[in-house]
Amino acid sequence: MGFRYKTSHRKTYATKESLDIVCKRIRALRALKQSREEGKQVVYLDETLFTTRMSHNKEWVDTTQPSTTTTYSRQVPPGDGERFVVVAAGTNKGIIEDSFLCYTAENSSGDYHGEMNAELFERWLTTKLLPSLEEPSVLVIDNAPYHSHPTEESHCPTTGIKKGALIKWLQQRNITYPPQALRPELLKICKEKSTTSQIHSGQYHSPVGS
Repeated sequence: MGFRYKTSHRKTYATKESLDIVCKRIRALRALKQSREEGKQVVYLDETLFTTRMSHNKEWVDTTQPSTTTTYSRQVPPGDGERFVVVAAGTNKGIIEDSFLCYTAENSSGDYHGEMNAELFERWLTTKLLPSLEEPSVLVIDNAPYHSHPTEESHCPTTGIKKGALIKWLQQRNITYPPQALRPELLKICKEKSTTSQIHSGQYHSPVGS
């Protein structure tokens, strides 16, 4: 088509993903590939919101009728109408029927995130979705706050914790540290080890499980 990937003659300001985000995506895609190779079913789940009066700018209309008639196209009253939150999961075979959840939104504005919480999500997950899965599965979810919550063990010490408490936190987890380490160094080790343990040992608990 005549395009070449080369240096531009003008300054272009565009958003570029950080190396950390790129590496996380690579790890996620590799994990999905491995799961598929192991014969596991990949299940995608998410939430969305709709109103009873949602409409599109274009739709199929009856051109044999005058545009002023009620039979020409749908007649959608003004306003948003009642709001609903939908939660569902699906695979490459389609939506998992028994996983479908729909309920009336309490607020008349804002997105669906304000209508969902960890308790409701976990109840839907354990009573609706998981019992509907008939084969070993891997759940793919985004990082909405209500999709996961830290356990007591996974809480990392904060900057207000004293040196003795930092040492105790490390010793309880059998994490080695330099004997002469100062408080900032200990805190850095705590944060690094906390992040690692959340990823590899499952200390950061998600209702999804494994």
